[in-house]
Amino acid sequence: MTLDREELRDRWTVSMVRENAPAGAPAGAAAGIPATVPGQVHTDLQREGLLPDPTLDRNEDAAKWVGRSDWTYRRSVDVDPRGHERVDLVCDGLDTVTELTLDGVQIGATRNMHRRYRFDLRDVTDGSNARTERDLEILFESPYREAGRVAARAGAMPGPYDEPFPYVRKMASNFGWDWGLTAVTSGPWRPVAIERWSTARLRDVRPLVDVEAGEGVLDAHIAFERSGMNDLDQDGEDDDLVLVVTVAGETADGTKTRQRSRAQVTPKENETVVTVRIPEARLWWPRGYGEQPLYDVFVELQTVEGEVLDRHTFRTGFRSTRVDTAVDDIGRPFNIHVNGTLIDVRGVNWIPDDVIVSRVDRSRYEDRLTAAASLNTNLVRVWGGGVYESHDFYEVCDELGLLVWQDFPFACSAYPEDEPLRSEVVAEARDNVARLSRHPSLVLWNGNNENIWLHDADGWGEVLGDRGWGLDYYLDLLPTIVDAVDPSRFYTVASPWSGSESLFANDVDHETHHSWDVWNRESDDHYRDSVPRFVSEFGWQAPPAWRTLRDAVSDEPMTPTSPGVVHHQKAASGMAKLANGLSPRFGTGWDTDFDRWHYLTQLQQARAIATGVEHWRTHWPRNTGVVVWQLNDLWPVSSWSAIDSAGRLKPLAHELRRLYDDVLLTIRPASDVTVAVGGPVADTAGRPGGSEQVTASLPVPDMAGSGAAGPAAGSAAGDTAVIETSGASRIEVAVRSTRRGLDSVVRVRRIDMSGRTLAEVELPVHLDGAGVAVVALPSSVGVVADPTAELVVADMDWRRAVWTPAPDKDMRWEPAHYRAAFSPAADGDGLDLVVEAESLVRDLLLQPDRVRPEGTVDRGFMTLLPGERVAYRLRGVTEADVPQLTGTAVLWSLDRVLDR
Repeated sequence: MTLDREELRDRWTVSMVRENAPAGAPAGAAAGIPATVPGQVHTDLQREGLLPDPTLDRNEDAAKWVGRSDWTYRRSVDVDPRGHERVDLVCDGLDTVTELTLDGVQIGATRNMHRRYRFDLRDVTDGSNARTERDLEILFESPYREAGRVAARAGAMPGPYDEPFPYVRKMASNFGWDWGLTAVTSGPWRPVAIERWSTARLRDVRPLVDVEAGEGVLDAHIAFERSGMNDLDQDGEDDDLVLVVTVAGETADGTKTRQRSRAQVTPKENETVVTVRIPEARLWWPRGYGEQPLYDVFVELQTVEGEVLDRHTFRTGFRSTRVDTAVDDIGRPFNIHVNGTLIDVRGVNWIPDDVIVSRVDRSRYEDRLTAAASLNTNLVRVWGGGVYESHDFYEVCDELGLLVWQDFPFACSAYPEDEPLRSEVVAEARDNVARLSRHPSLVLWNGNNENIWLHDADGWGEVLGDRGWGLDYYLDLLPTIVDAVDPSRFYTVASPWSGSESLFANDVDHETHHSWDVWNRESDDHYRDSVPRFVSEFGWQAPPAWRTLRDAVSDEPMTPTSPGVVHHQKAASGMAKLANGLSPRFGTGWDTDFDRWHYLTQLQQARAIATGVEHWRTHWPRNTGVVVWQLNDLWPVSSWSAIDSAGRLKPLAHELRRLYDDVLLTIRPASDVTVAVGGPVADTAGRPGGSEQVTASLPVPDMAGSGAAGPAAGSAAGDTAVIETSGASRIEVAVRSTRRGLDSVVRVRRIDMSGRTLAEVELPVHLDGAGVAVVALPSSVGVVADPTAELVVADMDWRRAVWTPAPDKDMRWEPAHYRAAFSPAADGDGLDLVVEAESLVRDLLLQPDRVRPEGTVDRGFMTLLPGERVAYRLRGVTEADVPQLTGTAVLWSLDRVLDR
């Protein structure tokens, strides 16, 4: 009989345990209320009116009693074997410290959110009780109590927050972060099921893929469990079992293929490897480098007579990967190769998409990751303060061609290495490395986020003495597990990491780097001070979309300093850092006008990220990757995200679409070194200062299908061409081409504040292969006569870069004049808008969510010259909204915002 799985989704109740009820807990929480499974208790309490939404206003503080409470989930379960030999209770995720009982008899206990559990019910379903309906209870103890017990044994573990997340294997960001609220929850956050089976079942399937001489190779590492009941033949011995692995898809020429391999295993074996080879397999590529063909895989466990006992079905893709960190003339690179091609990584960091992570379903993953792909992203880093995401997350990445960098859940703190945590770390790592091995998008495992860097930078050793703090996990335990369970993936010790304990972990010349002095202490022009080999974190804050913050904060009036707005800022001195970021460019005093503050913080975020990305990406191949912090949010908060918690794209998201395009055009300070063709781009520290770089894009073409093109010839060449022109220059044009050569022309104009052209040149841009072209500018356009009244604009195809010689606060902006023409969209959904400029229009921003909550627009900040037009696509608005769509703070340009 084939294994039968029955998920237990209905008829659950949850109640607070009265004996340990904390102060502030409502009496009604102790009564049984309907519970959602999979789910976590916050959701049920909110639905029943026992808990105000902690993401709104300052409700967070009034909800903290939930994490101090114990909770009991109950329902009856049918344990009738229904003809099978075994009945198991299977829990795919329990958050976090639990005791499970059936009719009052303990059947198990857990202390790790990140693991799967299976409980054999034979001892409680042995036939002594004819009743098949039994009472299942899962007691969830307060994570704080468990953490307190572990902390008492382990001692103080230094870190940035006064919360005990290092002492319990639970999503760290439940305990709050510099972008997150504290909402310590409990519950069966992944499915709970009864599984009935006979003879044997598949315990673990690890399909490791590679490509050898054009042939796809799938090594299915399969482990299985025998029932231990009624499976003996006439001689009193177990029967042989048969494993059949089938792979179905298409070959490179489009021919349908279905390849099958089988293996017969003896009673003494409980695991084996079955290899399937696909001749001329279609290769899976990262987005932007090729297609993402996926193959259907069927794994069946059978008797020798052909009866199917258990079956796993999934999809995978064939690709080869490696990460090159070999010492070179500079230090150590961090070069990610897929199918032999060096990938220009354009990434985003991913945090849990909801503080109550069980609410994140496949639809939410698809929304966020599809948005990331539309921004020309090709890598998503799953950050170490969250969770190992569900298969839905990785399947969407497989389909979209988004590479996945997966952190182990260790972040920003010292972690005890003693029991009981050490055994939990071993179990969760083995479980998840095996579980996620099927996904072609997953290319590397990372031991921790910032722990080694912070240990050295913040002097943790003085507190820790000779106690273990996690280093043994990162240097020995975790790499050993990855090597044993999934040697096809690369393991890196940390992010940041310089490849050796003898080096400072965040060295810019070695492997991965986090750039946080900028934002925390320095202005964004300091991104240009160095060229790290691979930037795995950097970012700049801005508030969420206006509507998202307005829906979450009821302050009247709402100002940058009103209580609710300030509460929705969790970074240390976050509001001061936002003001410090505005000051050099836009001046001071914006904290009294919310609309202007909101516009300028969005613009500053986009400008700051552009400064870093443009600098690093145009210093290829010294720098081979940029991963912005962060893609998403888990509540309405001022943060570094490009997409806020409501799914609204901030202007930064639209800017990322330009910055992460295959071809990037920028104006930058002229390098003080000559870069040879084909050589690494030299460090540009020490270049002339005193200028500011700002950028804006002209209309972006439809990027649909951009992931379908094959790898271009010479895509790993990494050439840098210096194109000389006559005359002196303080600025230069740089063009990065990611996948192919380039033969184009850049038009450079020096203009005044009315948009009138003062000087103009057209210069050739040529690259034989992928790389960077640096175009020196003649003084007619590269040197301004009056830095407060002129700017430089470079155009190539549809791409535009703008250089403002002086800070915006010092520029003598003239009033922008333009015409806005609205018309119904051809598909009947929303409006089309065409803006035609009659003068220079600097950083025009449309925010339709200020008119209707569902209003969206396909562009961020736009800069237009006289006579230019730009088309916008608006959804969620109607013709009746047109008067409001042109109103103050809805359609705004920089000159109006700065005009006080």
